[in-house]
Amino acid sequence: MSLLELDQVTKEYPLRSRKRLWWKKAEQFQAVKQVSLQLKRGECLGLVGESGSGKSTLAKLIMNLEPVTKGDILLNGCSIRQMKDLEIFKRMQLVLQDSHSALHPKMNVRDIIQEPLHNFFPGENIKREARCLQLMEMAGIDNSLLERRPYQLSGGQKQRVCIARALAVKPEVIIFDESIASIDQEAQQSILKRLKYIQSKEKVAYLFITHDIDTLREFCQRVAVMYKGEIIDIFEEWKVNHLTHPYSRLLLETSEETEIEFAQES
Repeated sequence: MSLLELDQVTKEYPLRSRKRLWWKKAEQFQAVKQVSLQLKRGECLGLVGESGSGKSTLAKLIMNLEPVTKGDILLNGCSIRQMKDLEIFKRMQLVLQDSHSALHPKMNVRDIIQEPLHNFFPGENIKREARCLQLMEMAGIDNSLLERRPYQLSGGQKQRVCIARALAVKPEVIIFDESIASIDQEAQQSILKRLKYIQSKEKVAYLFITHDIDTLREFCQRVAVMYKGEIIDIFEEWKVNHLTHPYSRLLLETSEETEIEFAQES
């Protein structure tokens, strides 16, 4: 059984119209169209596609931040519709691109990382300070940053704090939605290495959403390609002739050309 399974998931939004007759049903826009995906325990599944393809909408549906129009999302065989939000957020975490907005400006690093421990384990005798330091070590955060607030951190440091906070509840799944897109290349590589280390240690599953296919090449076991709300290809081997959709082939061909040009320049 897959840890996370999406079964024919569709999300529709009503289209606004200046002139709509009251007896006619409002037209619907399908942001996500009959998406079926499986994520195994301890796996890293990449989800790639252009802006507006429905990737972030899919992340919101998985986290139950928006209701599914059709289909179902199962976590360990149980529909998330039957779960309370607290249970969902304890078992799945979402790390967004805008780490600055995700962190409370008046809280320091210690308080930010310990907050989930207070919220999700209120009755348990947890040594919060020791757990906080352990999470910081896992995310690659120096102890000297404990008292700092978000405005005193670099982009890479803020993203590491978000990762440490997500790990605090010991989730089974972490969704990264363009989480490292806005930081520099060196910080990206450092965080990716740290995420690999965390995954090997914690056996957590990742859904890694991005528009950068080169990042997926070195980080993910499988990659799903999303185009206009649909999953058009899922692949493990990076071979153009194994892909069925022209958009998927174009993505890989462009990536390979860039890699060749970079090698020649080097």
